[in-house]
Amino acid sequence: MNAILNFKNTLALPFLFAATALTAQNEIHSTATDYKYGNTTVVYTKSANYNDQAILSQLDNSYGVGDVVRIAVAQPNQAASEMLASDDPAVMFAVPKAAPAPAPKVVAASPKKVEPVAVKAPVMEPVATPKKAAAPVSVIGGKTVKKGSIFRLEKLYFDVDKADLKQESETELDRLFGFLKDNPTVAIEVRGHTNNQMWPNVDFANELSTDRAKAVAEWLIAKGIAASRVQYKGFGWTMPVEPNINAEGRRKNQRVEVKILSM
Repeated sequence: MNAILNFKNTLALPFLFAATALTAQNEIHSTATDYKYGNTTVVYTKSANYNDQAILSQLDNSYGVGDVVRIAVAQPNQAASEMLASDDPAVMFAVPKAAPAPAPKVVAASPKKVEPVAVKAPVMEPVATPKKAAAPVSVIGGKTVKKGSIFRLEKLYFDVDKADLKQESETELDRLFGFLKDNPTVAIEVRGHTNNQMWPNVDFANELSTDRAKAVAEWLIAKGIAASRVQYKGFGWTMPVEPNINAEGRRKNQRVEVKILSM
């Protein structure tokens, strides 16, 4: 009797497992792996009327001890997983392998041809060199003079070894006065010179040349030329223009000149 019962039990267990597997298979819609929560296995059922034990019994031989299984109802239009055959009475469910994403097609873009841009060289404007202002000039007695010019008063007359201007000198002095009056910005230095006839009396030569220059300056100032415009100085025999070896040379060396200080 016991043998018969044992035989029945032996035959019943496989049928029980098969029936349970079939029931679970009919209840399971698909499976998935939720990587967000430690590789949790999610079993989606076809409806809310599922048997936990029947579903879990199909996963015993497919997952290790401690695997987490979550059972949820499949959403509408959710694709079903393929069911893989197993040697065990249970059925293993697996999500079909996703098709590998096609490798992105890399297209080597040809570099765009860049047309050279002609850069027009800047036109350098010529730097205008400022023109140097021409020095002011004027004319006296037919002679053109400017700042720094020195000219001789040709017709001045003195007695020998004297500094008093003779009456015959006024024509030359009037011409100098007119020049200064017509050119109010001109300042002059009247310069007296002697020859070496009084050698070696250098002091007398210097005194005589200075007094003759002073006589001309004072005449101009007396006629109305500002004293600030007229200076005078004597140089004795230190600046000869000719050798003092004859009368002609000595005559030319004994003279009164005018230097233009400013215009």
